[in-house]
Amino acid sequence: MTATTPVEKVAAVLSAANFKRVTVPLNLAGIQFDIPAAFVGTGTSSDLILLVDTAFDSEKRIQQKVEGIARALDSIKSLRPLTTVVAGPRPRSAFIDAMSRVSRVLPLGVSAENYQNTNMLNWLAVLLPLDLPEPEDLQKDIVFAFTDIEKEDTIKMALIESSNQGTEAVESRLNTLISEPLDNVIDEDVL
Repeated sequence: MTATTPVEKVAAVLSAANFKRVTVPLNLAGIQFDIPAAFVGTGTSSDLILLVDTAFDSEKRIQQKVEGIARALDSIKSLRPLTTVVAGPRPRSAFIDAMSRVSRVLPLGVSAENYQNTNMLNWLAVLLPLDLPEPEDLQKDIVFAFTDIEKEDTIKMALIESSNQGTEAVESRLNTLISEPLDNVIDEDVL
């Protein structure tokens, strides 16, 4: 099944990032809140994420729902941060400001169809885990870059070669490289 509405597309991204979908209507403190979708974070994320769509609900109605959910969370003494992802036509800044008092607001922009997935990932980046490269890969790339640039630089090459043995080996090699010329100068002055 392919996601067709903006809310479904955001829901697919959040599901892929291991957020757990909550059944709607959302039931908090004995009150039901009818919103298009909601997610809670797992692992290190504790957010309660609301997905709303300005194409199907008025700004005022969305604001009432979000403020009601924030009050319900306060009344049950929840420590979950509240985040609202606003899909659909771009809301007025007054609406975003009002909702920002009770929730982190992430309005999705409108983008060309070709760039929609990339833009959506960028707009939701604060919610998604970072995709970092493995440190070994970085080290190989850096060593490769240095060895390709200047093979005649004997000092760089000596430090790069000793880097395979750890930081202490690099420090020792650097001390040796610095002290050798100075030892020769001192020997010449003594003679």
